[in-house]
Amino acid sequence: MNHVPVTGLGSRRQPAYVHFCMFVGALLALLAPASGVAQFSWAKYPSSVLGPGPGWETAWIGFVSVIDQDSQFVMWYSGANNDSGSVGRATSPDGQHWTKDDFFNPVLEHGASSWDGKAAWIPKVLKIGNAYTMWYTGANSSDVWQIGRATSSDGRVWVRDTTNPVILVGAPGQWDAGLVHSGSVLFDGITYRMWYTGMSQGYGSGTSGIGLATSSDGIHWVKDTLDNPVLAAGPVGAWDHDGVGECSVVYDSASRRYDMFYDGNEVDWFTSRTSGIGYASSADGIHWTKYAHNPVLANGSGGAWDNIPAAPFVLLRDSTFHMWYVGDKWLGYATSPRVLTGVAERSDAPASRDFHLQQNYPNPFNPTTTIGYAMPQRSLVTLAVFNLLGQKVATLVNGDVEAGYHEVHFDAGGLASGVYLFRMQAGSYQETRRMLLVR
Repeated sequence: MNHVPVTGLGSRRQPAYVHFCMFVGALLALLAPASGVAQFSWAKYPSSVLGPGPGWETAWIGFVSVIDQDSQFVMWYSGANNDSGSVGRATSPDGQHWTKDDFFNPVLEHGASSWDGKAAWIPKVLKIGNAYTMWYTGANSSDVWQIGRATSSDGRVWVRDTTNPVILVGAPGQWDAGLVHSGSVLFDGITYRMWYTGMSQGYGSGTSGIGLATSSDGIHWVKDTLDNPVLAAGPVGAWDHDGVGECSVVYDSASRRYDMFYDGNEVDWFTSRTSGIGYASSADGIHWTKYAHNPVLANGSGGAWDNIPAAPFVLLRDSTFHMWYVGDKWLGYATSPRVLTGVAERSDAPASRDFHLQQNYPNPFNPTTTIGYAMPQRSLVTLAVFNLLGQKVATLVNGDVEAGYHEVHFDAGGLASGVYLFRMQAGSYQETRRMLLVR
């Protein structure tokens, strides 16, 4: 069957896998344990960590995407001069001290085609195996923003998809009819999910919100016509009443929770010069609860370089949340300890009321991953890994286990790339989950 790029919320038919994904999301929401909204205590690095440079990035830099690769951080960032926007690349050993890839930069420039002829920026990058995929925002001479896709084997030389743009603005009258721009992308081994920004009119007018789209291949996307926008502007008087957008979503497997960090006052950020970074949580990625004490990252005081923090990108690494954000035209950096909420999330938490096998994290993984499980009482437990032929490839647990929350690490160093199953059995309880090994 031929697929076409998404053209808006007016589409009446959706591929079967989208209905399946929506069903699974709703089911996960029902099965997820009741949990409070996480608490964050952000510590800012005292100065900016990356700033504009000559030529293509003289006006400002920001709107970044960061991955953890080979014990260093790799960043793709937006840069602009007065005429156009492009994407650059930088690396850092610690998230604070960055080296720009000046030989290759910019690694993605505005295109020759009409849809991204003015700008190609706001990159969101995933690395799966040895392949990189970037979703980025293209702008034309009329400032219509839409979302394209590019691929790379090294993260420096990128090839645009011939099907671009892969996500279009909505139909006239829809909440995202004015523009859409690339948002946070997660892949669970089966489905890509993108939380993207949409506006009812052009930049600086109308209203803005955050929508959800799903895809089986990262190219053909279907917007969630039932729930979009999944995060909307706050009421009159709220800090985010002018709109929300430019979000970063992290899935915390230990808490079985999606964490979203987002812009407030997104509609006219460049003109109003007011913004902030808020937090919301969700069990299914669709139904979100905003933190009551937003924004979570305070503005810099007076004429500080980050007096209007915006456009966060957050990465969870080593039990710490790392955030890079825009402060006017420079990049800032902040960290917060990971705080778990819900049932049986720590080894010292009260015993769970139910047996539960958590999804492994990270997923996809290479070559190690962590699997958590909860026990209401001491039981004989077996936890094993199987390939898709049903052959056991590893036994992780086989014996009596005390009540509480436990974690076990799985090293797949000797196995081939692919999908594997891990199964837990304790008395009459049995549960199986899937994980993806990529190399």
